[in-house]
Amino acid sequence: MFDNSTTAGVLRSETHLTKNFTPQEPVGRDGETDRIVEAVKPLTRQERPENLLVHGPAGVGKTTCVRHVFDRLEDESSTMAIYINCWQYDTRSSLLTELLIEMGYPAPRKGRPVDEILSRLQEFVGKSRGGVAVALDEFDRLGDQTEVVYDLEMLSNSVERDLGLVMVSNRGPRQVRLDPRSESRLDCLTLGFDPYSESELVNILARRVEQAFRPGAVEDEVVEVIAEEVASDSGDCRKALGRLLSLGRWADRNGMDDIGTEQYGEFRNQP
Repeated sequence: MFDNSTTAGVLRSETHLTKNFTPQEPVGRDGETDRIVEAVKPLTRQERPENLLVHGPAGVGKTTCVRHVFDRLEDESSTMAIYINCWQYDTRSSLLTELLIEMGYPAPRKGRPVDEILSRLQEFVGKSRGGVAVALDEFDRLGDQTEVVYDLEMLSNSVERDLGLVMVSNRGPRQVRLDPRSESRLDCLTLGFDPYSESELVNILARRVEQAFRPGAVEDEVVEVIAEEVASDSGDCRKALGRLLSLGRWADRNGMDDIGTEQYGEFRNQP
């Protein structure tokens, strides 16, 4: 019933079509990637970085670009680059505890007062070889935005090491609610991501087809049609990749060896 030994079918690696897959290089986002690099690069010179709010609708490459820059930052410098998803750590205490754990301190996830966590963070940031860059993804899901921003800015000002903050949000600057005190301390710049265009989606999907499907299994026209449909609707790359994955699974269930526009039409017309 659950035998996965068969090698037949058009799909060979579904991983490349899932939201958890991070490509080595973002596609169609050179300008945005360069701007994130500019914001955190001063940390490599032990200088004050720029705090940055990265915003835009879902599925437009925000997380991919930030994670790419942070991976390179840690690989190519002495800067500590830490990524935290606020969907998972959505309170002040849980987020600061996760930050402390990511810095190497074996803290229990519950039970420590915030003041004690901040004291430990101050100690660890002060001992770091270089600066610290912190990315807070899904920032709009964080319940204690003002308190966390204030904590991190106070932490940065209390030690000799610089700390840079990159916040990633589906909401724009006017919808991110910080009190005037925290907003003034943060001195945050913004970087907006637009939905993907049709040509950008074609480039992204073509690369993923090469990785996820058998050679020649998906006609170029199918990629173009999916890109056109998604670009006109939302420009959400995740939707385009999800459609490709569903298409591949459907083709495998129906014993197909390749997928052209005719097969894609059948797939889309399913009840």
